[in-house]
Amino acid sequence: MKNNSPIINHQSSIKNAFTLIEILLVVVIILIATGVSVPLFRGTFQSTQMNDAVRSTVRMARYARSMSILKQDECTLRFKDGLLTLSCGGTNAAEPETSRRLPGDIKISEFENLAEADGIPDEGRAVHYYSTGMNDGFSVTFRDEKDRRVTVSCNPISGKTTVEESSW
Repeated sequence: MKNNSPIINHQSSIKNAFTLIEILLVVVIILIATGVSVPLFRGTFQSTQMNDAVRSTVRMARYARSMSILKQDECTLRFKDGLLTLSCGGTNAAEPETSRRLPGDIKISEFENLAEADGIPDEGRAVHYYSTGMNDGFSVTFRDEKDRRVTVSCNPISGKTTVEESSW
């Protein structure tokens, strides 16, 4: 014998549903987890910007060396106003420049052109790459809002770029 009473069916459907207190508890747990994780992600984002600036500098330095060897002409890598600019072919003004913008929160705090110490006149933040694969050599230090610093150096003879992290 089947019992189709509406009271019994109503009680069984209540047992299968979530109560308002259970739903609110889940929402509160999600909000707490979000509040804890957002600052962690913000720090990760700033680290990503620093990594992007370092990676861009290393790639542009390698590219400048490659292009100077390939074209058998001088290339110049400039660090100016948060922009890395590479121009090749001093005799061919029609050659386009390659540029890469640094992330907005990353600033160049120090720049040293190693050729300037040898008596070559200062041209600002410019590094020359020659057809032999050699360059002027440079050291650039990037700094972010939290005063974390990363230095990228380029050997003038081998063209090898190295990265040194400090204040992480």
